[in-house]
Parts: sequence; structure tokens; C-alpha cells
Amino acid sequence: MTEPDPARRRGAVLDQLRYLIDEIAALRQISPRLHESQITNTDRGPSVKQCYGAIITRDRNKILPVLKNISGRKIAPKALSVDWNSIPMKDILVQVESARRSVIAAAEHLSMEAWSQQITDGVDVYKFLLTALQHDTDTLRTVAERLYRSW
Repeated sequence: MTEPDPARRRGAVLDQLRYLIDEIAALRQISPRLHESQITNTDRGPSVKQCYGAIITRDRNKILPVLKNISGRKIAPKALSVDWNSIPMKDILVQVESARRSVIAAAEHLSMEAWSQQITDGVDVYKFLLTALQHDTDTLRTVAERLYRSW
């Protein structure tokens, strides 16, 4: 089996990164109807707000610095301790979208050659971003479970 065309692979990864923005748009429709206890309850692991905070933190402090460093625009991650449960949900959704748009812009800025650049041993930009997308999937599954249990 041959490898897919690099431009198609890149496009597919970018489309998947954009999916989170669509999810945020959908959540904005229902978030005004959510009670604060539904999105801050931490009886069984991270709250909904903490889950989205994890995505923000990952995008800002792990993914974005790697992509910017590859393109020669060095930035260092900012280690901040944030109490996500104290931030209004609408503000968290704005931050998720902003962080993800920054990641997408940085990924789009990379040349096709840079996408095959090794970040660590055996991990190129494609694999790095696919791993991030798997984390998104896991986190969004947790969010869905939390919201389902809270109804």
C-alpha cells in the first residue's frame, strides 16, 4: 500500500484540527442551558471546563511552540496554573477556539517539506499532530460522557 499524497495528508490533518472549532460552535448553542454544576463537577475525574482547559494548555504550551520552532519562529511554552472551573464557560470556549486557530495557522504556515521533519525520534509533524488529534478525541469523549451523565 502506498503512502497518500503529502498534500492530501496535510489537508486531512488540517481538516481534523478544524473539527474542534466546529465542536465549539455546537457547544456554544447548548452552553447557556448548562448549569454550572454540570460543567464544574469533578466527582469522576476532570470537569468539562478542565477538559477544555487541557486542550487549551496542550495547544498553547506543547503544539504551538513545536510548530513555531520548526518554522524558525521560536517561542517558549508558558507554564501557567489555571483554575479552569473559575472561568466562565463562554470565555473558555473563546480560548479553545483562539488556541486552536493559532495551531492551525502555524501548521498551515509550514512548508510541505517541514511536515516530514522529525520532531523526535520517528515522530514527524504528521505523527505529532495525529497524536494531538487523538488527545482531542479522548478529551471530547470525556466531555460527552460528563455532559451525558449530568442530564
